[in-house]
Amino acid sequence: MNKEDRRKQILDAAMTVFTEKGFNGSTTLEIAKAANIAEVTLFRYFSSKQEIFLEGIKPILFSTLEETINASKELNAEEKLEYILYERISLISNNYKTVKLILTEAPLLEELGSENFMSKILQILESMLTQIGVSINDKGFILRILMGSILSFLYMPEMDEENIKNYVSKVVSIILKETNK
Repeated sequence: MNKEDRRKQILDAAMTVFTEKGFNGSTTLEIAKAANIAEVTLFRYFSSKQEIFLEGIKPILFSTLEETINASKELNAEEKLEYILYERISLISNNYKTVKLILTEAPLLEELGSENFMSKILQILESMLTQIGVSINDKGFILRILMGSILSFLYMPEMDEENIKNYVSKVVSIILKETNK
């Protein structure tokens, strides 16, 4: 197994252990066992349990959002909002256990010196709203609609693609109606 595949194997196993036991309830030995490797091998790839945790959550928090926004660059405002909201809701619905873990461990993230992840997500979304021409007066309202909509799927995950599309269409309609007043 090459180095990148081994790192992914460890991260996948770690996220499973973390979602089951939480960060503080997990040990590097448990992570190593879940990855079917020796604990010493785990430390060849990661310096600490904290590093593993932070590396495991980054893709869900930031990378996928930035990738989604980049992938929607050529779309008009309505299509862009629909695309981003759909992708976020699908991601949360498919990874709700991990996202709940991240929210539960938010104080730990700040303690570890990680930047405030919620502020960064809001900053990315606010930048996207600027790109599609949403006025400064409407940004706070629209950010609340977007974040509330996205986070509601933590507690009511939806796997039916059609239901997600219908929901997204209604939310985008509300947002566009508000911004076109």
